[in-house]
Amino acid sequence: MSLTSPVDWLYEVYDEEFGLRFTNFSIKPVHVANGLARALTGRSYRTEALSHTLRRWVTKQKLGVDEERYPNDQILESYGEAFEPLKGSKPDTQRLNRLRALANDVLGADDAVFPDADKSSFTLSNERFITRDPSDVRAGLFLARLLQAEPVGSNHAADLFAELLTSEADAWTTLALPLLKLSDARVEVLSGEAAQRAGKADHLFIADGDRLASPTLRVLRDSFDRLARFERLEGSKLNSMRRIVLFGCFVVQVHAISRWHERNASAPRPPILLDLFDGTVKSVRDASRATLRAGGDAVEGLVLERFREYVVAQVGTSQEAMSEALDAEGVGDALKADVDNLMAGGRTPVDALSQAMVDAALNEVREHPLGSLVELGRRAGFLTPWANSGRGGKLQKRYTATAEFLETLIAATIEPNSPLEFPEFLDRLHDDFGIVVGRSQDDRFIRENNLWGAQFGPPTAINEEDLRRNVTELRKLVVETGYGKSYADGRTVVTTAPEGDL
Repeated sequence: MSLTSPVDWLYEVYDEEFGLRFTNFSIKPVHVANGLARALTGRSYRTEALSHTLRRWVTKQKLGVDEERYPNDQILESYGEAFEPLKGSKPDTQRLNRLRALANDVLGADDAVFPDADKSSFTLSNERFITRDPSDVRAGLFLARLLQAEPVGSNHAADLFAELLTSEADAWTTLALPLLKLSDARVEVLSGEAAQRAGKADHLFIADGDRLASPTLRVLRDSFDRLARFERLEGSKLNSMRRIVLFGCFVVQVHAISRWHERNASAPRPPILLDLFDGTVKSVRDASRATLRAGGDAVEGLVLERFREYVVAQVGTSQEAMSEALDAEGVGDALKADVDNLMAGGRTPVDALSQAMVDAALNEVREHPLGSLVELGRRAGFLTPWANSGRGGKLQKRYTATAEFLETLIAATIEPNSPLEFPEFLDRLHDDFGIVVGRSQDDRFIRENNLWGAQFGPPTAINEEDLRRNVTELRKLVVETGYGKSYADGRTVVTTAPEGDL
């Protein structure tokens, strides 16, 4: 790698430290589901019949109008065997129109279906929906490797998800099955450059005895399997698949913001402050937003640390070495000017070049890695706009929990038939995921934006009374979802068992 390719440095860090890339700023849970299913099964399908049937209209961006790309006549000519005529006649046009509209609403609900089937991700309910869509930027592969890492006992979540993919007993698959039967299976095996990129993350999945060596990934794997055990007892097929994928999106978030501290014990690990007030309490929403921004800063901090290692190893540490590297052919004037400005501000030559290379890389990919995490979290239900008006820009979000995400979080935290007192539940959220809600012991972490060590970034202003109310709000929501029961003595018990079993 050279100073002319800062993006190559960035991709190297993503591959080695995270096992995925934060380069798709419109990533969706359906992309993650598709990538996870492809990695677990080792298969994809040629789904042109389905994608062409769903993607009837294509928007012409320059004119801002929709163009009919695949009219009914073309669909019937190419895939007519999937449509049964009524009483031996040609399929009725109006009925076919309604069918295509319904199928698109149901199977393309996240607007991730395109004319190119290998760039499409469908609402996933069966393995025949799996495509080669790379939009998950290897998040699905990362999750599959986590779920299949050995030796850590039975692969509860991996086994359950793979089993559910084989079933056709759901309305989504039934609707699409005539078209899916026209799809041919393809073996998907990592090879060549793709295998090399994936191999750079092998160290993340190394086992220490019968457990994953990474403390963070070990806890996340246990949580995944706990969720799977709950789903086998309580879940329906589609709900189970959806919750596993949504939790996987959260796992990516926790992994990303924790990785710097795991690699460097003196580095910060930002907390995750859930705002349970729907953004109506300013002090809590601002503090939650601050913890999210600190998470983005932690990702960038690790990138900068790794860039500094590259500079030291490949360029050197002296002023002369810096000057020689910057004078090399192909190095742009903008990078040189950035280094000069940073050094004028007091940075050492190594630190100045490292920061300038990070800035150049992020400028070239056009967005901070937090942008990818925010988009995925927003669609998964644990991130929402900072204010209800939507002000503040794309990255101005705060942590929250929809009812579905809260249910998923509870199931991933509490073993079936092993209820926890509410304070114990909060302890588990803190220990397993770095989640805080606003107890008195959380004040320091929220103020310092750090679960370990000293202040990280500017101090966050907190309102202790509002934070305590936030805890009460979570307690109420747990009870309202049916996963908690409050008693006359003030106790609240959280459980994944049916209410009658409390």
